[in-house]
Amino acid sequence: MWNLLKIGKKQEACKRLRDTLEDVAEVAALSSAQKEHLSECPDCQAAADDILMSRIIIRELPARAALPGTWFAPGVMAAIATRESELRQSLEAWAAVPRLAARLTWASALALLLASTWLYESPKFAQNSPNQGAVESLFDSPQSAASDDVLPAMERGQ
Repeated sequence: MWNLLKIGKKQEACKRLRDTLEDVAEVAALSSAQKEHLSECPDCQAAADDILMSRIIIRELPARAALPGTWFAPGVMAAIATRESELRQSLEAWAAVPRLAARLTWASALALLLASTWLYESPKFAQNSPNQGAVESLFDSPQSAASDDVLPAMERGQ
């Protein structure tokens, strides 16, 4: 039980030391108790090394990389303008489709009118055909007199 309390106190001390390390610039700015804990605790030593190395790397970065320069806004605006022009070109291509469809409709209607007129006015049979007058329709054929006379003859008994 007493061992658990010591572990809890050690973790609390490690947490406070790490928070302090993030706030101070160097290890020399720590108190003597914190320096003693840092020399005894390997986890805190690793954390302190990581924090100090991160600060060194960040200091060595060029100042241009930290802040966007004058090239940032024009570059973004140019990318936006390029994208807008691509979208506008694709819309203009599709805008021509309804005009083409309307012209195609009128041309098709005119072609159908001309074809139907030509078919209507063209002769159905050639002029020099010998059977032109002999062609009869199934529905318009004249009734023979003999078939009409069969029923009255049957009524009379003949």
